[in-house]
Amino acid sequence: MCSNFIIHMPYDILINILVHLELRDILNLMLTCKALKKIIINENILWRIKSSSRFILQRNKSKKIQLSWYNRCRVSYNWCKGISKCKDIVQHSENYMPWLQLRNNRTLYLSVGSELRCYTLEKKRLMWSVNVPTVKREDKRTNDISRFLMKENLILCGSRDGSTIVYALDSAHRPLLLMHIKDSHEAGRVEVSAVEKINDCIITASERSPCICLWECRRLPNSFFYNKVLSRKEYRLPDEVGCRCLAVTYAHNKLALGPNGNTRPLLFDTHTGTFLMKSEATRTARDVVRDVQWHDANRVAYVTHSGRLEMIDIRSSEVVYESKDPFQSSLYCLKTDANRAVLCGASEYSRCVLFDERSTRHVQMYFTQKRASPVYSLDFDSTKLIAAADRGVATLNFNVSAAMTPANDYSYVFEHINR
Repeated sequence: MCSNFIIHMPYDILINILVHLELRDILNLMLTCKALKKIIINENILWRIKSSSRFILQRNKSKKIQLSWYNRCRVSYNWCKGISKCKDIVQHSENYMPWLQLRNNRTLYLSVGSELRCYTLEKKRLMWSVNVPTVKREDKRTNDISRFLMKENLILCGSRDGSTIVYALDSAHRPLLLMHIKDSHEAGRVEVSAVEKINDCIITASERSPCICLWECRRLPNSFFYNKVLSRKEYRLPDEVGCRCLAVTYAHNKLALGPNGNTRPLLFDTHTGTFLMKSEATRTARDVVRDVQWHDANRVAYVTHSGRLEMIDIRSSEVVYESKDPFQSSLYCLKTDANRAVLCGASEYSRCVLFDERSTRHVQMYFTQKRASPVYSLDFDSTKLIAAADRGVATLNFNVSAAMTPANDYSYVFEHINR
């Protein structure tokens, strides 16, 4: 009788009562009645209010897959508690330094050596693979892909043999080769460590060259694709020895660079060709910015070899967030959800670390594979994490039942004691 009274209560009054309950009480209330459980699960306003002060991952790469606010809270709870199911997607017998990118929640692009691959995550099968063009050099460098980027139906690849490759992207078929820039930096004597794209310009950088190169390309008629380099501009980094990573804003007006021998990134204005933010005071030969990402329009997130995760507000050039790897290991890569979450790949134990920008301590750690390898690259959406180690790629699915899946909780604080 009491339960019937609650269900037949005016809807806005019922929601107002539920809003003032603790989360544990709401979950217990869901166990009392199926009809009441259905009402609570489907009430997005209730869960949006309840999640306003909680950690919710909001990174979703596909508009076709939309979670309700109840499921967002449930999945984010699994992220925080380490509740997931781990599966290996790719395994190989040799050691590589792979790079990956997740697209539309369902398609995974992966570089393995000099081979570029495309996998579908639903059926876990290889859709296509292509060996990028290589250049034979006199030294003992490999022809592996160092990093690649997908933007505007193009794939830009930087190679360790000093060349840059541009493909036309087609998720269902093998990509079409558009351009092969054989000598990107210093006549090809150094590798291409990072690539980016701004409008009709391809940007390349090398960790062994003090310059970044802007390659202006010509489009094919009535197409997004390129077929020729029109001009090349070179900009010298101020007092730096090389650049490992690049990231451009959504407005395409600023470029963040991760330099060698420094603990903070540089900022380059793509319109004027000048450096807006320099880092003379933080130069050190023992450190390097390994990866950099734009967290939003005004903040740059980056990780360093010394294991620090920081954010800089470009308006004031001040560090607005700072944290450190729980094991004090090097951090190799990072991705953000442009809201509160930052995921970093560590240099040991195939480990990823989740941070909340509202707290300096980590939220959770995930050991993605049973190997001592670094995580060279990672990507994620609201339900899964994909991490690439030296001999394989693994995925952690967090859209699981917390009652049926064991938790691997490593959220506690570690203390280092010097003896």
